[in-house]
Amino acid sequence: MLTKNFLLNLEENLTKTFCVTDIETTGQKPEDSEIIEIASVKVHNCKITDEYCSYVKPNNLVPSFITDMTGIKNEDVENAPGINSVLTEWVDFIKGSDFFCAHNVMFDYDFIYKYLKTLNLPMAGLDSLTFFCTVKTTRILFPDLKSRKLGDLITHFNIQTEKRHRALEDAKATAKILLICLEEIKKRKQELLDYIESAQTDKLKSFEAAEYLSMPKDRLYELVNSGTLKVSETYKTKNGYEGYLFLRKDLENLLTKQNYK
Repeated sequence: MLTKNFLLNLEENLTKTFCVTDIETTGQKPEDSEIIEIASVKVHNCKITDEYCSYVKPNNLVPSFITDMTGIKNEDVENAPGINSVLTEWVDFIKGSDFFCAHNVMFDYDFIYKYLKTLNLPMAGLDSLTFFCTVKTTRILFPDLKSRKLGDLITHFNIQTEKRHRALEDAKATAKILLICLEEIKKRKQELLDYIESAQTDKLKSFEAAEYLSMPKDRLYELVNSGTLKVSETYKTKNGYEGYLFLRKDLENLLTKQNYK
């Protein structure tokens, strides 16, 4: 999510490293689905500099609808390294990065965070990264676009790609969208600062607040339970769960404190 802090430090942030990531999975929810492919592209100083990609061997068969969408077959992943090995390599690859960037960043982050936590792998590398979501950013920068789906943005910006719904190609496409966004942000810095200032009283839902603070939702709830972060309102989600609304200004205030980005 594009924040006031990011804009105030824009010149420095433009020289930093973005780890642009995409994953292919067997479903939509981390609790009952698996990663079958992961890729990251490093963008440093507004240039694509490096890439990582690997299949991941799942514990269960790849569903047919996932094969239809991605082209990934069971025989493609049956001899792939396991998730422990792949994420160990991936954590090493992202070292030195400053931002975790994805198209709908919480989806990719939640899957990776779940595995790192479950496998007891080092969290420090991931925890040190600030989120940058190309969906949310394009929503602010290009409000007239009818859709911010990755495929529609690829078409709109005339980005060349070989295969859709494959981790590396989608990560590369997202990296190119990131570069377009950064160029636009450079041109419109003050306008964007004014926009964010005018939206300070906007309420953000739990998942948006977690993205704003670059943390998993369970850590966000720890802040709520400890009284560090005040809930503005509660609401019922579509699934009947209790959700929280937070004031953007409260999140901004937390961002300025030590140990928060």
